[in-house]
Amino acid sequence: LVPETQGCHLSVMVLPQAVLRSASQGPALVELKNGDSYTGTLVAVDNFMNIRLEDAVFTPRTEHKFEHMKECTIRGQFVKFIRFPDNILDRVLATQEAALGRKGRGKEGKGPKPDDVNKMLSVPSSLIGAIIGRGGETIKRFCTESGARIEVSKDQIDTAQERVIFLSGSAEHVDRAEAMIS
Repeated sequence: LVPETQGCHLSVMVLPQAVLRSASQGPALVELKNGDSYTGTLVAVDNFMNIRLEDAVFTPRTEHKFEHMKECTIRGQFVKFIRFPDNILDRVLATQEAALGRKGRGKEGKGPKPDDVNKMLSVPSSLIGAIIGRGGETIKRFCTESGARIEVSKDQIDTAQERVIFLSGSAEHVDRAEAMIS
């Protein structure tokens, strides 16, 4: 996490954890890398993506039978994807926006404005170090010079070939930040 400097706010988004927390106690479908799937009520998820479902139905990939389970735990290393109801992302975004509104941006009243633009950039993982710079110097400079808020996602696995950078601010500031990063 890079500290704030001169009105430039940098933070790390952990979107998958926020989605998982919001989806807790709701329906979820978990597909494993081997093709098997589980459907049930999501009860708990830890930082290793170990998932606990209650009232689950197990569907093997090779057979046309279902097995009902009162409870099951799925190790995160075997998870291919998790499917939630579509409204989960809306709830996560609302929660994150509310959190940003509560934090505020200092005495100057620089909170999110109604005309702010949000943009996601996909950047090769090999370039993230150069974009952030030593001690965050480069990304701080980009933030200060462009006037945009810049956030590098931290939630992706280390072996991912690309990382996501979130830009927000006025359209002009976001475009300027995108040009600096590209």
